[in-house]
Amino acid sequence: MDQLVHLPWFLAKYQQWWIIERMRLVAEVDIAVLILRVCSYASQFLPSPGYTLDKIRGVSLADIRKTCDETADSLAAIATAADGRGSLIRIQHLAFFGLRCQIEGNIIAFWDVLSRAIRVAQSVGIHNEGARSRQGIDETEQEMERRTFCNLYIWDSLLSRQLDRIAFTSGCLRPGEWPRFHLLRNGDGGDSLEPGPDAPDPFTERLLQARLADFWRSVGPIQGVEYDMMVGEERYDKFCREYLSQLPPAFALVDPDERWDASVPKLPLQRQLLHIAIYDSLCWNFRPLLLLHGRDGVENLPLPTYKRVLLGSQEKALAVAALRAMDGVTQLHALLGGCHTRLAGLIFSTFETAVLLVYLCMDPIFPRNCQHAPQGPPPRAFNTKMDPLQAGICNVTRHACVQAVQGALERLQMLAEVSSMADVGASTLTRLLGKASETSTGAGTWADTGTGTERNEVALSQNQEVGNTTTTTTTSSQLGATSAAGEVASWLPFEPADLRSMKDFTSVGDMASWPSFDPPTMDSRDDVVSMSTTQDIQSDWATSTIDFSH
Repeated sequence: MDQLVHLPWFLAKYQQWWIIERMRLVAEVDIAVLILRVCSYASQFLPSPGYTLDKIRGVSLADIRKTCDETADSLAAIATAADGRGSLIRIQHLAFFGLRCQIEGNIIAFWDVLSRAIRVAQSVGIHNEGARSRQGIDETEQEMERRTFCNLYIWDSLLSRQLDRIAFTSGCLRPGEWPRFHLLRNGDGGDSLEPGPDAPDPFTERLLQARLADFWRSVGPIQGVEYDMMVGEERYDKFCREYLSQLPPAFALVDPDERWDASVPKLPLQRQLLHIAIYDSLCWNFRPLLLLHGRDGVENLPLPTYKRVLLGSQEKALAVAALRAMDGVTQLHALLGGCHTRLAGLIFSTFETAVLLVYLCMDPIFPRNCQHAPQGPPPRAFNTKMDPLQAGICNVTRHACVQAVQGALERLQMLAEVSSMADVGASTLTRLLGKASETSTGAGTWADTGTGTERNEVALSQNQEVGNTTTTTTTSSQLGATSAAGEVASWLPFEPADLRSMKDFTSVGDMASWPSFDPPTMDSRDDVVSMSTTQDIQSDWATSTIDFSH
């Protein structure tokens, strides 16, 4: 789905490499590494509905992964020692290595490998149209360079938002760096499309992801700057005008054109991936308003009436964006068969949106009433395709948010059977739900859904889940990764004193190492300790004052 390699192009490279009797060139070694990285990454999605065995020709998937990784590491070291500059193939095998780190839950390692891939890309010159032309390579190779750098740019932008860090690539993509669809036709082995001017190219989703990253890089909130709700609203209006209005019909947020879904099998998956990314980015736009939730609550903030009304509206807009992202994840999971998967984007979005909804529901009067809303159609709701959040702002309910969180927890617990990332996310979300229940008192409980029966059912479910966390385990390397205050999610809406009571909470994106769930790995894990020890290990940093302005 990342379209990192074009299949006909990759197949031609493989066939040329296969007839080599003995590797003598660095380029040939790099191709061998790329093949091994692709095999290792692809094996992470097995077993699957189409292949239910955990072996291939009698060899376990765990052994295949281990052999591929160890051989690729050795060959990559040889190639780098022989030629430190690199090539397009090296960039691609580094990218696949990073994707494997991501799917295993090692987001920090993915960030590190991505930086290496970008450095090689800049050394080779694939980020520069002038350098690409001087190399004298054919148009197909040049297009592969553009598409590869486009993917690096997307991942760099995404991780910089998820980890609240500065991107490795500066600025936006220049005109010569954008992919050109006509140079790689689908007739060379890709999906067949019906003729028509609006027929989407298989790489369209990646291009739209790059434009999404481009937009938020140009206008996104600046780290460390106090949230300005007026500027946040202006960003959203500009996003609707300049990005959403330009989406092609097949990728529209509302009533997309599905006429090509049957002839392009991956199109429905790509559509959901883009929709999830869009709503995640809108969550990112409004997320800083959680920093305004002080100990005295939003109602006691010294704000004029119009800003208080706007803040309440943006809180609900954040909830709508999170709920829509959650719906997209549910549909994506259904398209994948609703079975076990290690797909990192699905797991990460499930956890992050659930955390946002929990924090919003911890406000005893959320959602605030729409008594200030004008009668009749909402002012901005002339076209729901242009403003996807406005229609749902006055329909947000605490019950819907709580139900979405419960659904997210169930999905994470299901995926935890094969994904260590989901396992950590499920246990963390369970503890956060328990803490939300403990810190909410009186009539304004976080799970107040409107009826006593519903409240009791949700509370019972939370208590059962919290009780189950005593059996959850994690590795010492995971615990060590959470010991630094700098790794705590920078948008937690709590004072330092509140963090002392939630010192075992960490964001999925900040986990430095998650182990594989292969049976041989689990059998040999001698460093497993109880999750309850996190309180003692993290007490050193949890009691210190943390500045959330950075």
